[in-house]
Amino acid sequence: MINIDPTPAFFISFALCYYWHALGGTLGYHRILSHKSLVVPKWLEYLIVSGGYLGLEGSPIFWVSTHRKHHRYSDQPGDPHTPRDGIWHSVIAWMWAKKTQMTSEESQKMVPDLYRDPLYKLLHCKHTHWDGFLCLFLSVLFRAAIFYIFGIWALLGNVLGSIIAFCGPLLVNSVCHMRQFGYETYKAGDGSRNVWFVALLSLGEGWHNNHHAFPQSARHGLKGHEVDATWITIKVLEKLGLARSIRLPKDETNELAAQKDLELSMKS
Repeated sequence: MINIDPTPAFFISFALCYYWHALGGTLGYHRILSHKSLVVPKWLEYLIVSGGYLGLEGSPIFWVSTHRKHHRYSDQPGDPHTPRDGIWHSVIAWMWAKKTQMTSEESQKMVPDLYRDPLYKLLHCKHTHWDGFLCLFLSVLFRAAIFYIFGIWALLGNVLGSIIAFCGPLLVNSVCHMRQFGYETYKAGDGSRNVWFVALLSLGEGWHNNHHAFPQSARHGLKGHEVDATWITIKVLEKLGLARSIRLPKDETNELAAQKDLELSMKS
């Protein structure tokens, strides 16, 4: 075990793990995998996505197929986690008390691009409940390694960072689709809202109305006051030559057409 002072170990672990786990969801699962908003080298994609996976976001295929279905039926029948089916349902209950089912055949049609990736296909465990157990097992193993190498304070920093990062997407699914919070900049045809405190917690995902208006945009915070930490990270990666094909908003008509083009390209 590496001997590290308790206070620095806790805060360094917390900061690094919160950022990595949160970025795994917002940049990895969401902007790279779900919407193809940018392209990074495969090794970097796996590194970013692993932050979400080891933060208990689950199988990338499950996450991305669920999210694409959410966009297809946003706040309508078929949306997996709309608050119109209940606030608690939209926060977390949708994971086990499903209002809409995702069959194996529908999953393969929704994310054929991810099924072509051997790692993501392996983590999905053939569309069985074992994908959740595998994610849990590897996440526990990862934290056991942190404890063994860095000690209890680093582990506690990781656990706290993981919990806060995990709460981000839960609030996006619920609070960012409730009229009593935030504001609407664009008419996106659903209840999506821009909510500042969710954006701060989730590294920019809370500018959700912007995202629903321009789903393929790599940038979610579109106004000067809309801080988007994930977008800042993308710009740094671009400067380092590690991000390309970065998509930005044009207008709502072009964005919807681009979304259809994406769906067609994924099927080919």
